[in-house]
Amino acid sequence: MNDETDLFISSHIARISPDNFEKVLADILKHPFADVPLVDDKGKVVILIDAPTSRDAVSTIDSIRTTEGVYSFSPVYQHEEA
Repeated sequence: MNDETDLFISSHIARISPDNFEKVLADILKHPFADVPLVDDKGKVVILIDAPTSRDAVSTIDSIRTTEGVYSFSPVYQHEEA
């Protein structure tokens, strides 16, 4: 894997705390390469990562995965181009 790809796209399913759902969601959306196109009323969210490099993507993924209130974070799809 090249550390500096030209495009890195991935999707993930996360389960976040229903107690402070809006705060955790806002924390996720602070990441410049992250988007949340789908949420449900049980705390499940779909997170898309669209980063210019794999380094940016991994940094974003690690940061979201370790965000307080994120209970689980599972990859679904990944694509990268050099």
